[in-house]
Amino acid sequence: MLDRNRLLMQWMDRFLYSPRYLITVSVLTALSNVFSLEVLVYPVFILLAMYIFLFAKDLLPVFPLFIFGYISPSGENNPGRNTESIFSLSGGGQLWGVLIIMLAACLVYRLIVDPVFGGKKFIRKKRKLLPGMLLLGASYAISGVFSGQWQEHGWQNLLFALLQFFAVAGIYYLLSGAVLWEDVPDTYLFWVGICVGYVLLAELAGMYLFAEVIINGAIFRDHIATGWGHYNNIGALFVMILPLCFYLTGKKRYANFAYISAFLFCLGIIFACSRSAILFGFVVYVVSFAFSAYHNKHSRLLFRVHLLLVGGLVLIFLLFKGWFMHLFKDPFGAGMWSSFMRLDAYKEGIKQFLQHPIFGGSFFPIDADIYEWSTSEAFTSMFPARWHNTLIQVLATGGLVCFGAYVFHRVQTLKLFLKDANREKLFAGLSVLALLAMSCMDCHFFNIGPVFLYSGILAFAEFGMQKPNRLDAPGQEKSL
Repeated sequence: MLDRNRLLMQWMDRFLYSPRYLITVSVLTALSNVFSLEVLVYPVFILLAMYIFLFAKDLLPVFPLFIFGYISPSGENNPGRNTESIFSLSGGGQLWGVLIIMLAACLVYRLIVDPVFGGKKFIRKKRKLLPGMLLLGASYAISGVFSGQWQEHGWQNLLFALLQFFAVAGIYYLLSGAVLWEDVPDTYLFWVGICVGYVLLAELAGMYLFAEVIINGAIFRDHIATGWGHYNNIGALFVMILPLCFYLTGKKRYANFAYISAFLFCLGIIFACSRSAILFGFVVYVVSFAFSAYHNKHSRLLFRVHLLLVGGLVLIFLLFKGWFMHLFKDPFGAGMWSSFMRLDAYKEGIKQFLQHPIFGGSFFPIDADIYEWSTSEAFTSMFPARWHNTLIQVLATGGLVCFGAYVFHRVQTLKLFLKDANREKLFAGLSVLALLAMSCMDCHFFNIGPVFLYSGILAFAEFGMQKPNRLDAPGQEKSL
């Protein structure tokens, strides 16, 4: 067993479980994205992850690395648009592959030899959501088995299915068994969320400064794109973050900061120019604020502040209405065109399901021509176009088999958040609900980044938010 009395290890323990760590990783992520510094930042992340896997007291600090690692690629290195990005085989992808293999070896070693949570303890850890996740993953893997797609896309479909399964279950499975949950501060997940929100603000500001988002006084939202997604992806992640801010309003010393953060993230949603994110973001903000005000007096006292802020924004809009209308004429002047495109895609998805109702037609559309943002053939051969609606996606992809597995997973997650419900679960559940609601109009549940966060939230909800293990009383909360 490691001697945790060594000075270096004690210092690293204090760092990895402190706000300084989250802030450091956040700053590195923003620098990587805005200034295309992945070649410098990713090795730092990998070295940090190696240290955590080998020497940290548990694997909790690796959770932020998954989220921040996903949102760190810059627009210049977007693998879907730049065939020579640092993630391509010709641009250094082989090196990243070797480093990931080394990282995986460190993780496997730790899970085997750790005397506290490793070996049989890790494997035998009871995980309530695992059966549903396994069924969902299996249905992904056999999707389209009798559709004829396996001859053309069989191994690509299987690889994409495994990637989707890893996104849903990987972080949940790892954290559930390799985290000392009794030592986790009750605010940890929520601070991770707020840090992600501020990184998104920095990335969005970088796009407005350097990507020519505003041309002749008007926003062109197609230019709001980065290395990991465009305006819809950015807006969706902002909306998922909102409820996590509002949990911290119940912590009196953080309340003002949490409210200001939520307000700034709402502005981020507006300037991300995703109409679906603005719609759902408004609902999530109002619901989160209502729950926050209901649960503590401090929130109710700040209600007037919110009214003043909103009233001030409305007044500014009215005074400069012409300028704002011109600024946002591109994202909000498109009418219902994108909605009609979605309806056409939905019809094609239902058609594919009716043709192959049992096992679906695979992740790769059979006859439908769905919009694809990527211009790289190598990328689209591995990442198929999706149907912009979760239910249609699972039906078109895996038929009734996949639909049944998805419903079972949904029922399990609903039970998780309703059983022994508490304040932490409430706001974490709202974040999950925000993802699922937005996925009715887009493919967010089949994107990797939001589902990484989703998977982590499920782990925290099952193992870190149980009433017997929580210290919710004033003066007893564990610091972060």
